[in-house]
Amino acid sequence: MTPSALFPAISPAMARELFLIRDASWGDRFKENFNQFIIAPLEYSWPIIKLPLPPSRTSNHALFMVERGQVDITIGHQAYTLRPNDLVIVPALQIFTLHSIWPDSVGFISFISQELLLGAGNNSDFDFLKLTGNPYIPLSDRQVQFVNALLNRLAVEYQENGATKPELIRPYLLALFAEIDRAYVGPMAIHTDVGERLVQRFMDLLTTRIRETRLTSQYADWLAVSPNHLNKVVKNRTDKSPSVWIDERVVLEAKVLLVQTELTVAQIAYEMGFPDQSSFGKLFRKYTDLTPTQFRSQFV
Repeated sequence: MTPSALFPAISPAMARELFLIRDASWGDRFKENFNQFIIAPLEYSWPIIKLPLPPSRTSNHALFMVERGQVDITIGHQAYTLRPNDLVIVPALQIFTLHSIWPDSVGFISFISQELLLGAGNNSDFDFLKLTGNPYIPLSDRQVQFVNALLNRLAVEYQENGATKPELIRPYLLALFAEIDRAYVGPMAIHTDVGERLVQRFMDLLTTRIRETRLTSQYADWLAVSPNHLNKVVKNRTDKSPSVWIDERVVLEAKVLLVQTELTVAQIAYEMGFPDQSSFGKLFRKYTDLTPTQFRSQFV
């Protein structure tokens, strides 16, 4: 199975058609090559977004920066309330749900293709661009000044030339990510104990390998611990068993497939490792109170 089949993702152009309201400034919002790079102030963006958005996976990295107001977003299973001086970066192929943007919010929203970054240095050095990184990055007042200056410069470049001059955009992106990296705290801080690190590694596996198995024993094997130990630690630290986390991640992946693909419910059940459509539908209803077909119909 190809990566695109394993992780179906939408481009900014596809997201525009699915999730945005066409307005009088439509033509001016989407400049040339916007699939490679697009940036806009939050106050300019929120009125045309059909909030709340369904769980989605994009082919680009997504950045949300809040100077004023509030943005509510879920990345993977983790919910974040972004307030002034907060920033999140959703890595390409990560699932996220944008719930709300307060009407008075000020800040930026940007989508950045991985292709554009290829010429901006070794982007693999930035842990926050990895699927298993920590997306939430609080900034100090001084860091906000530096980050905002770069975002404003990128916004001017986009308005003037779209993404037609990557040789100008890339250096600014590299500087922006270098500033963000100074404030970044990874998912396994030094002060965390062994149990917390095990939980984080389990969550990382859910992000990257959920399509391979739904067996807790297999995750325990990958983590080199016994199933009983994994169950005890995860349940103690999160109040949910590994099997519940696995089920919830399966449902989240299924939601993306229902919204972003034309696969039938039976095909999605097969992709997610269920023996039949009925057992898949039963699990889906358990966590959503909707059938897969009812969920999909909300976004048609």
